[in-house]
Amino acid sequence: MHHKKKIIRNTLIGIITVIFIALAIIGNYMVNFAIRPGSGASESIGESLVEYASPEQRQIEEAAEATEKRVRERADQWVASTDHGTVSITSGDGLQLKAVEFRQENDSHLWSIVVHGYNNSWDTMKDYAQKYYERGYHVLAPDLRAMGSSEGEYIGMGWLDRLDLMLWIDRIVAEDPEAQIVLHGISMGAATIMMTVGEDIPSNVKVCVEDCGYTSDWDEQADKLDKLFHLPEFPLMYTVNIMTKLKAGYYITDADCIPQLQKNKTPMLFIHGDMDDYNPYWMLDVVYEANACTEKEKLVVHGARHAMSVYTEPEVYWNTVWKFIDKYTD
Repeated sequence: MHHKKKIIRNTLIGIITVIFIALAIIGNYMVNFAIRPGSGASESIGESLVEYASPEQRQIEEAAEATEKRVRERADQWVASTDHGTVSITSGDGLQLKAVEFRQENDSHLWSIVVHGYNNSWDTMKDYAQKYYERGYHVLAPDLRAMGSSEGEYIGMGWLDRLDLMLWIDRIVAEDPEAQIVLHGISMGAATIMMTVGEDIPSNVKVCVEDCGYTSDWDEQADKLDKLFHLPEFPLMYTVNIMTKLKAGYYITDADCIPQLQKNKTPMLFIHGDMDDYNPYWMLDVVYEANACTEKEKLVVHGARHAMSVYTEPEVYWNTVWKFIDKYTD
């Protein structure tokens, strides 16, 4: 009997050990897939998204894609013909972070920081930079850590980036104490802004625009775990949470916009397309309701896919943005 119990115990220990090893291997893979630049995650996620078959939706998407092409071509020409330079800062953990800066020739105190999304670079924000510049703003377009020309091994998913963004803000304020700063972010850039406003930011930050940001890194990764791999949150997300801390220095559960928004004192405009299933549309109401600052507005763009609101309804988009931010800037 004692021998039989020993066999059962050893068998259970063996099974548990195999399970832990398997979870560690899968967790390591998932961390590298999710937050290691160049993993191909963006392309895989894009291929997993729903294709809407209705003629109306197809027409909306085709028109938006054509608009995006024209707008980006004009932005390329604008960058080529407009003086700009590269600036850098050192992050709290010693990384060299880069940004492209467009300066007005006059003494404007209006500044915009345009923040790109996941696995992208400042280059994807050229048309936003152009809009702000033509409105009279100096524009700073950073490459977030581990992306573009900035150093880093792992993507910060907004949590590490919030501290980096605060350094960029401090850099502007040190140079121009009268600066009036607008933060405008897309997708992960929007989540970065939502996480930043929960910190003790300078009063120079007058207004924020978050476009299609996510509620939290946990929600974001759990959604992709389901869409891409058809796997449940438990136990993999818990393993990935620990592995992310070991490899990248933060827990997935840290990167949460909700508790940060609950401390926010800065006016914020929330934008989301109602056909977004990359950062699902339901996330909009969650972040909007969590936001403690009562000076807030919401823009829903019908038919817009992820990060496509600005191309789906460009006039509505920019008219809403200018009307909102002009209330809080001179």
